[in-house]
Amino acid sequence: MLIISKVYSHLAALLIQMPSPSDMGLPLPLAESDLKLFLVILFLAHILFVNLMLGGSLLAVIFEIIGLSHPKYDALGRSISRTITVNKSLAVVLGVGPLLCISLAYTIPFYSANALTGYAWIAVVPLVILAFLLAYVHKYSWDRWRGQDKRPHIMVGIGAALLFLCVPFIFLTNINLMLFPADWVNVKGFFSSLRVGNVFPRFFHFLTASLAITGLFLAWWFGRKNFPVEDSLPGFTRSGLRRLFYRLVLYL
Repeated sequence: MLIISKVYSHLAALLIQMPSPSDMGLPLPLAESDLKLFLVILFLAHILFVNLMLGGSLLAVIFEIIGLSHPKYDALGRSISRTITVNKSLAVVLGVGPLLCISLAYTIPFYSANALTGYAWIAVVPLVILAFLLAYVHKYSWDRWRGQDKRPHIMVGIGAALLFLCVPFIFLTNINLMLFPADWVNVKGFFSSLRVGNVFPRFFHFLTASLAITGLFLAWWFGRKNFPVEDSLPGFTRSGLRRLFYRLVLYL
């Protein structure tokens, strides 16, 4: 068993030095350098809207909770929730390109990491579907809970936000696992893969970056001259909203 482990580790080390291979000897549709360039460009476009989707879902729930004692923040949370489903749709559409590029440019590491994380990777699809359903329910049922006990509605928002957190965590764990092929022999599933590399620091960096980017977006969104602050968000001013979200970005 020790000999097999050493051979596997040696092959994994060689894999790192090899150019990105294609499955079954089939040629790549583009040059490897072009695929990696498109991967970076498309991923930057994709991750921007993922940041806005995740940050928006968290801030919408936070402001709704604050709105239990300060009603004006409930209206702010509602306005933020309207942006989530739009950013979600853009994130999904723009995620197809980088997913195709990474599966072509890094075929063996990518699919090996997917296989090693097993059920967690397969669970991404139902988790995404459930997260989207909860996000739509949270958005379109907001007014129905006005003047009632809002705790069930808040729980729906929390559920959507937690699922939005789980999906990128699984993706990040897989991508992190790709970088350490020598450790694949020790991985026995998703939870054991969390011990490989630096999963948690990278995830917390992603989380704070999502909130910061969302803060900048909302400072612009609510600070637009044509946004009806007085009608949509009574109790707030345009400059006050800008200060609120710029302060959030500064703290992060």
